[in-house]
Amino acid sequence: MYARMAASTCLSALALCFTQTAGAQAAASQPATGTNNQTSADAGVADIVVTAQKREERMQSVPVAVSAFSGASLSEKGVQALNDLGNVTPGLVIPTAGIGGSPRIRGVGTQISQGGNENSVSIYVDGVYYPGAGADVMALSNVAQVAVLKGPQGTLFGRNATGGLLQITTRDPAQALQGNIQLGYGNLNTISGNGYITTGLGTGLAADLAIDYRNQQDGFGKNLTNGQNVGNSENFSARSKWKAELGDATSATLIFDYGRLKGAFPAYRPVPGELPLTGVPFAGGKFDVNSDVQPMTDNEDYGVSLNIQHDFAGVKLVSISAYRHENWAFAFDSDSLPLPIVSASGVVPDKMISQELQLISSGNGRLKWNVGLYYFNRKSGYSGVQFNAPALGFTEGFSTFQNTESFAGYGQLTYKLDDATDVTLGLRETTESKSYAASGAIHLLASGFNVPLGPTADSRNTTKLTWRTAIDHHFSKDVMVYASYNRGFKSGGYDPTSIAAASYIQPEVLDAFEAGLKSDFFDRHLRINGAGYYYDFKNIQLNTFRNGLPAIYNGKSAKLYGFDVDVTAIPVTGLTLTAGIGYVHDRFDDFPTAQTGLVPTGGITQLADISAAGKRLPNTPDWTVDLGAEYKVPIGGQNLTISADYFHSSQWFSDPENRLAQPAYSLVNASATLTFDHDRYSVRIWGKNLGNVAYASQLFMQVPVADVVAYAPGRTFGGTVGVKF
Repeated sequence: MYARMAASTCLSALALCFTQTAGAQAAASQPATGTNNQTSADAGVADIVVTAQKREERMQSVPVAVSAFSGASLSEKGVQALNDLGNVTPGLVIPTAGIGGSPRIRGVGTQISQGGNENSVSIYVDGVYYPGAGADVMALSNVAQVAVLKGPQGTLFGRNATGGLLQITTRDPAQALQGNIQLGYGNLNTISGNGYITTGLGTGLAADLAIDYRNQQDGFGKNLTNGQNVGNSENFSARSKWKAELGDATSATLIFDYGRLKGAFPAYRPVPGELPLTGVPFAGGKFDVNSDVQPMTDNEDYGVSLNIQHDFAGVKLVSISAYRHENWAFAFDSDSLPLPIVSASGVVPDKMISQELQLISSGNGRLKWNVGLYYFNRKSGYSGVQFNAPALGFTEGFSTFQNTESFAGYGQLTYKLDDATDVTLGLRETTESKSYAASGAIHLLASGFNVPLGPTADSRNTTKLTWRTAIDHHFSKDVMVYASYNRGFKSGGYDPTSIAAASYIQPEVLDAFEAGLKSDFFDRHLRINGAGYYYDFKNIQLNTFRNGLPAIYNGKSAKLYGFDVDVTAIPVTGLTLTAGIGYVHDRFDDFPTAQTGLVPTGGITQLADISAAGKRLPNTPDWTVDLGAEYKVPIGGQNLTISADYFHSSQWFSDPENRLAQPAYSLVNASATLTFDHDRYSVRIWGKNLGNVAYASQLFMQVPVADVVAYAPGRTFGGTVGVKF
């Protein structure tokens, strides 16, 4: 109810503002194109160029629900990492799984995306698919644009874009020497710095380098058992792009990246208000823990990619080759108690190579088309995992490895029926093989015996056809409607902790029906984009936790419907208002799921299975609302930019049983930036989660010990100084 009132109030205020100011607006100039959503006071809301269909197009002309942001806009909104993106995008939530975000769009997503499994929402950076969840690809100062594509994108982007796609584009290097440096300090003894430099290195060759470093030395809380910080982290990332023009029609872009993330997380504590197995309530602060194992994360990832393009007469050939490597070492206390009941440690190795070839029509005729071939090979798993349960009388060690090899061919064409109407048809066939191997042993502490587990091996082959059909109609240059039907699928795989016998997980399949509106009004001073949808979702990959480690199983099916709306407005010169509203009605169909219950004296007990029919999907709030305001005003020779953003999420459940819930919560971020000397120098103060709200980033039940939660970051604030050259 609160979310609906907030959304209604915002839209009413926008409408009132425009009825009073529309007559006073100056005539707009011609639309400005670019890769961002920065605005001009005279031109209104700027055109945004996206590559949602693997070609550069105006966002307002693409029959896909897209929310797009420039790097500068994200910085003003306090979006510093992937997990923050959900606060400014309707329909997108990003809970975490281990070290990285697991995006979920319109209720579609998979929280467990380690050990060789992948998410239902794909992440692409400069055209390269990132299968690992640990890469913090938004911590760099060279991000040019982030676009969120909603709904299945399986035709052009592949098998694991069932829920949608996060498409990150970085800046191209320039011939002229230019760059920027920022240094900052914040609460929790946080030091930060980032820099970007680009220059030409000869005729037709330019390169750049982006570096980001952030060290939060104090934690949001303490581990009451040992007095050490929890929630603190140190993050370093670097990215370099080299672009060569090899004649009039050919270019090559080589990209290197490296990242290292270390910290005391994930840190688990009992859910507030519940008694753990000991019957003793948790007595620490909201960000504190009380664990006999100090949480530890140490993740290293790096990669290289090569993009070669050649323009023929009316056709562009694109080749994208990539290699990625990731290694995550972890340790955490699964029971969240200061007792040696359940804990785990180990390493998650991950290696990937991919190759894509695209042919894209570049003419101006009625027919536009894309065809392509894609190859993907990934090896990942759990290596040297040690599961310790001394209070239960045993320890367990194991390793699992999962290999994925995938081939796909695809094509999509758009035909212009007349000057106002287009139809789009697309097909993709994917052939995929999965192989799995595992081995381990249980050590019984009382007798000293070792009980072998495995060795286990299995393999499966899958062939899936996915498609897209769409029609769009322009009532005018500024108003377009569209309707589409898409089928997407998420790759199957193996439960990464099934040691004694391999447990195969069936692929997800999603049929999506969508109708949408793209519209500009008042000489582009008001933009309203919205879409409504209906999803038929089958073989849903759900997660649970067994012995403190993640496990996966299939749920039969679910039906979802809802809508999301993006609004951008410039009612007066210098003021930009944004609003986003997402609504999801999601319900499982009938299939059995495990039921649990709280024990009055403490802990959790396993009850008889119940039907999931009528239950809501995990990590899916009914309502999300984001509101933003940015005001730019000149002060003498300086420019002041004041920005504030509000986000509200309604309640969501963590499990298909719908017993364990994150209550509704709201977040507020704000910043003020002063620039001078023609924007060469800047001073900025900022704050995130100003209400210091403790809301779950991970929430799960650990039978029989406790319901446990790991909280997202609390209040942070600080200042930065910067210089451009």
